[in-house]
Amino acid sequence: MLLKTKFFAPPIRDDAIPRERLLRRLGSPAPGRLSLIHAPAGYGKTTLIKQWLDSLRGHYSWLSLDQQDNEPSRFWQYLSSALALPMPRAERDTAINEDHLIRLLNHWQAAAPDFLHVLVLDDFHCIQDQAILDQLSWFLDRLPHSLHLVITSRTLPQLHIPRRRVRNTVVELKAQDLCFQSTETQQFLEQTLSLHLKPDMVSALHNQTEGWAAALQLAGLYLQGDEASADQWLERKSNNSMVDYLAEEVLASQTEAVQQFLLHVTLMRRFNLPLCEFALSDLPDCEARACLLQLQENNLFLIPLDEDSNWFRFHDLFRENIQSLARKAIPDSLRIFLRNAANWFLANAEKEEAIFCLMQAELWHDAANLIEELGVTRMLAGQNDSLNWWLNRLPETTIAERPKLALIKAWTLFCTERVIEAEPYLDQADRMLQGADHTALHTQILLFRAHIARFRGDTEQSAHWSALAMQQSQDTPHQHNAVTQFAMGLELYQNGQHQSARVTLEQALKAAHEELNYFCALSVSVLLSHVYFHAGFTQQALAILEDTRHWLMNQQQAGDYIEHWQNILYVSIYRETRKLDQARQFMQPLLELQQQGVENGHSALISLIQSALHACDRNWDLALTATEFAAGLMAQDQSHWSAMSPDASMMRAVYYLQKANPEPALQWAKNNEKRLLENQHFNTEEERMVLARCLSLQGRSDEALQLLESIIEESTCQGRQLNKARSLLTQAIVYCHHGRLDAATDALQLALSCAEPAGLQQMFFDESPFIQPALLLLKQRGHTGWWETVIDYATDEPNEQMVEPLTSRELEVLNLIAIGHRNQAIADTLHIALTTTKAHIRNIYEKMSVASRTQAVARGRELGLIH
Repeated sequence: MLLKTKFFAPPIRDDAIPRERLLRRLGSPAPGRLSLIHAPAGYGKTTLIKQWLDSLRGHYSWLSLDQQDNEPSRFWQYLSSALALPMPRAERDTAINEDHLIRLLNHWQAAAPDFLHVLVLDDFHCIQDQAILDQLSWFLDRLPHSLHLVITSRTLPQLHIPRRRVRNTVVELKAQDLCFQSTETQQFLEQTLSLHLKPDMVSALHNQTEGWAAALQLAGLYLQGDEASADQWLERKSNNSMVDYLAEEVLASQTEAVQQFLLHVTLMRRFNLPLCEFALSDLPDCEARACLLQLQENNLFLIPLDEDSNWFRFHDLFRENIQSLARKAIPDSLRIFLRNAANWFLANAEKEEAIFCLMQAELWHDAANLIEELGVTRMLAGQNDSLNWWLNRLPETTIAERPKLALIKAWTLFCTERVIEAEPYLDQADRMLQGADHTALHTQILLFRAHIARFRGDTEQSAHWSALAMQQSQDTPHQHNAVTQFAMGLELYQNGQHQSARVTLEQALKAAHEELNYFCALSVSVLLSHVYFHAGFTQQALAILEDTRHWLMNQQQAGDYIEHWQNILYVSIYRETRKLDQARQFMQPLLELQQQGVENGHSALISLIQSALHACDRNWDLALTATEFAAGLMAQDQSHWSAMSPDASMMRAVYYLQKANPEPALQWAKNNEKRLLENQHFNTEEERMVLARCLSLQGRSDEALQLLESIIEESTCQGRQLNKARSLLTQAIVYCHHGRLDAATDALQLALSCAEPAGLQQMFFDESPFIQPALLLLKQRGHTGWWETVIDYATDEPNEQMVEPLTSRELEVLNLIAIGHRNQAIADTLHIALTTTKAHIRNIYEKMSVASRTQAVARGRELGLIH
């Protein structure tokens, strides 16, 4: 989840000095341009930009960056969320590419407001990753006119600024621009610090600090109450180490209690009063509430992080200087404070912040324990950003002595496609487990090796490791925890053994309840419900979700966190059972979650089910846009979301077929035929159904029907009723396309019989134009049922006439089709090339919204186009 305080623009103090001359320099934000403010810490960059935004009274988004954002996936995730746009999380280095940025720009353009929006990236100096810099530079070059970017940084960012200066596409302010002028210095001292000095002393202080706001504030704080000695103090101080000196002097001028508060609390990235009270409990003389109030009253570099001023941080410059003093002066006390802070965060369910505190204190053992506790469930869910950040900062010696940590490290490397680097950590974990009673962990390693082999396309080796893992689980079933059983259930699912997967996942869910492993229980419930639904047990699938939800709520787990996981299944189930209002109701929280940012697989799956809802409305443009957004994400995702998801390119092919524009689908089939015919695995069943349909359109009906028969047999054997119904329906479509209506009707009747107990209806509405002849024949045979409404749906066209009329040549081609001419005969009759004939037929299909010759002729007769 994203930290919401990063999107909060810090408020301006009422007594802040207005920087009128700088506001004039910034002017009105130019569409599609950059405003850059770069200067060392303490020059008032953030305050200036906030004043500027307030003066504009326009729309803006704010993003405060930190060192953890120095990863491409995390950076773009936060940036897109700041703009309220969906942007899939991706793995480090290779994941974010030009396609991602194009999609982001396209999404902004599609939702672009009719006013200029300003995006502020504060503290951009935290971003050093070259990939991010290159990507943002590319992004800047193509910035939409409805967007203006503002960057504040301590250093000049490597964004080709010299080139932008020449092209006049950047407004730039530097340190010398931000320095207070003498009149501003006097105003700052008197208005902000309530410090009244003689004019010559103001001038001397201005010259000494060179108008540097932070130094002026530190000096002013030091001189408060001792204005008479200002001239003596100024004579002694040089500018070389002024800030270091002033920070130390300001600290020394505080009460003992405030000194202790500052020395400890400046180690926190963010803090609130309850945290301070708990973490400082070993210092009875340091009363946190009084100290915090005093710091607020004295304007001592305290920055609110929310509108209610519950959370704070210190100004970076001040914090860094005090931290440096603290680490030298009280290292032992800091370690106690950080441990207390970690305990407070743990008690408040903020384990990530607890790990940060423990790592600051170099309490590696305790930090490693927490990482292990969070690591396995997070890696199964594809949440690798935080894992990477932690593991990169742990000493290798700590990882080397912990097999579980080595396994987690291997997984994070694998998820960033660094498989060669991952395997030594697996070997390391294996060696540590030899002779030890770690059966569950050893099983996880075997399953991981199977996963890597499958990733490499080595099915034989994958089967070998998988078999070893399953054998070990059978030999020692009592030694396997919920996470291991979940991993085994996932492996069985990916191998197509769904009945066995169901049994194993039920055991995993029971174990997760017993272990109070909430995250694992949630993960298992989603996959188990998915398996039950595909087996045709719709009510049981819904019951699993509901029962798990109630259990988690009774365990005081967050409701929104639960729905973000389970709603995927709710939407899919309600869509397939044609309860579209419920499906859309469960969809909305997922779209909101996607805008906040989620892992790759989860985000792509949200887009794919959104596309399926658009397809229910025959809104093909939106459906195709959603699949385009998801395209490529699953290839980068190694979580169980990818195992549950259809292929994005396949779904695009389906939509093109359903909108009677088969050419892109035929191209998809050409690109994938060899792979699909060689890989007769369950996870390609849906793709092979689409391939069969494309083969039929190419006149290869025998091959198509043979392919479908194999899918029907496989799905029947493993009890996958949903895919069995889909394959029978596809069989009916193929028969209809070739005019074999009796066979089509028989296949359709079987599909309906298979689908009806599970309440599966939507698939028949989706394909209604292509099965209408079989539906009519089924009705003529005397059968009745809910499916009769599909007949009316098939003929319920939005427009009675075509949007674009046929040309005279296309009318000639249509009439020749009506009398039975094949493509070559049409070409010979009209004295045109065969390719030209095919082009005319494609145009006819598209204009008439049909997908076959039979449908084109029927539609032509309805419209009076056939003589």
